[in-house]
Amino acid sequence: MNFIEELYYGNINPNEKRFDRDTQYAKALERFCKNENKLTESLKGDNLKLFNDLVNASDEVIACTGTENFKMGFILGVQLMADCFKYDAKTIFKDI
Repeated sequence: MNFIEELYYGNINPNEKRFDRDTQYAKALERFCKNENKLTESLKGDNLKLFNDLVNASDEVIACTGTENFKMGFILGVQLMADCFKYDAKTIFKDI
């Protein structure tokens, strides 16, 4: 199978990412989860609902941003590739 087929059949998932436990990302994620758990345990009623709505909205914003960044990166990569084929190598690399 080629890359496009692998992507189509779900064998490639561009938004999956592994990370090392010693990175800044891992530390921030751990801190986020710890604080989220503390707030969830301490909040009740409407305040808990408000907090959960905030976290869910934040997740949606991050997902939208990630999707748009992926699309933009893909588009820029394709444009870069297209530009590579526009020019004649003989004129680019000729002696001055």
